[in-house]
Amino acid sequence: MPKVYTLASKGISLTSRLIRWWQWGFPYTHVAYCLDLSDPSDPVVIEAWWNGVRTGFFSEVHTLGTEFAVYSVEVTEDQKTAIEDFLIKQHLKPYDWLGILGFPLRSWKLEREDRWFCSELVFAAFQHAGIELLKNTHPSEVSPRLFLKSPLLKFEYSAKLPEVRNGKQEVRRPSPCNT
Repeated sequence: MPKVYTLASKGISLTSRLIRWWQWGFPYTHVAYCLDLSDPSDPVVIEAWWNGVRTGFFSEVHTLGTEFAVYSVEVTEDQKTAIEDFLIKQHLKPYDWLGILGFPLRSWKLEREDRWFCSELVFAAFQHAGIELLKNTHPSEVSPRLFLKSPLLKFEYSAKLPEVRNGKQEVRRPSPCNT
């Protein structure tokens, strides 16, 4: 049976520290969908980022040295296609800043259609494909902490974006996936 992969990262920015605080110290503050794991230390991901849904190498927007973990979910080929088609259709849609306010205000009804925050986007993609990562859960309720509680997720490996390669400071490379 095929697998799909998600990534959860331990961000180190001010925003990540606020998310970590809101999640009672839970270390993972961001979720992305892995499109390509050819380079396990810098996967190609689809993710909701502060300026909209993007596709590219994880290192393009995340701080070098950021720790992350990769999880798998067993799916059918049709489900994998449905997840990836859904995510690709979300490309460049705006970040759901209002939806994020739903966490401290305890209201998922603040979400805006066609806007996404990280865990909401990936959770909705699985839901679209008929995969219930968590029962009776609306995508805008899903923080990185809640996302990782899914019993369907299987830990694969953890890594850290390289800070130095070949004795030189890592240079971010352009993504072949961005259009």
